[in-house]
Amino acid sequence: MLNFLYPARCLLCHLPGRAICQDCLAALPRLPRIRCPQCAVPHTGLANTRCARCQLDPPPFSACTAAFSYAAPLDQAIHQWKYHGRLVWTRVLAESWLETVGPLTELPEALLPVPLHWRRLASRGFNQAGLLARHWGRALDIPVLYHYAKRLRHTRQHARLGRSERLQDSETIFQVRPLPVRHVAIIDDVLTTGGTVSALARAALTAGAERVDVWVLARTLHPHT
Repeated sequence: MLNFLYPARCLLCHLPGRAICQDCLAALPRLPRIRCPQCAVPHTGLANTRCARCQLDPPPFSACTAAFSYAAPLDQAIHQWKYHGRLVWTRVLAESWLETVGPLTELPEALLPVPLHWRRLASRGFNQAGLLARHWGRALDIPVLYHYAKRLRHTRQHARLGRSERLQDSETIFQVRPLPVRHVAIIDDVLTTGGTVSALARAALTAGAERVDVWVLARTLHPHT
């Protein structure tokens, strides 16, 4: 009855149909096919080869799976979802990621969402990484370790910081309880410098993980600036 009275409309073009229509899904900014398998940054080298930065100074995580570039119109969708409480985007973004990345060859044993500090969680009312982890965990039948990671410091909003500030702000901010599995995937919405997920990956390795991957909705195209 609700679908009849209030038919679904695409959140981007507002035409009746799915929450995101096939045309708008196809128009979302995909990452280039040739990108680093470890940090997901696009490069001009051979496919499935690591970028120069990861070869010289590899991050503590083994691989990064990202579906999209952090560009229009996806960036505005994530901004509305994350900072303005448009939770209707949760399912749309999570399912668009699943549809875009396709079958994953090697699944982790558990998902570890990046935690928010309790002050930010109280202010925002939800943890976007936790929402993604819940949706992906259900879809792929992977348990989610909701309360294993804790953010120790209330850091600034990274969207407003430059690269050096982001990296400095992300040092030693996480504590992870002893993990019941050896292979985890860290869940977050956007990967920029990698400072946050690297800090959590190091904490997860200290807590007993042997392999840490990263799953994010989007990757910025110019993370090193």
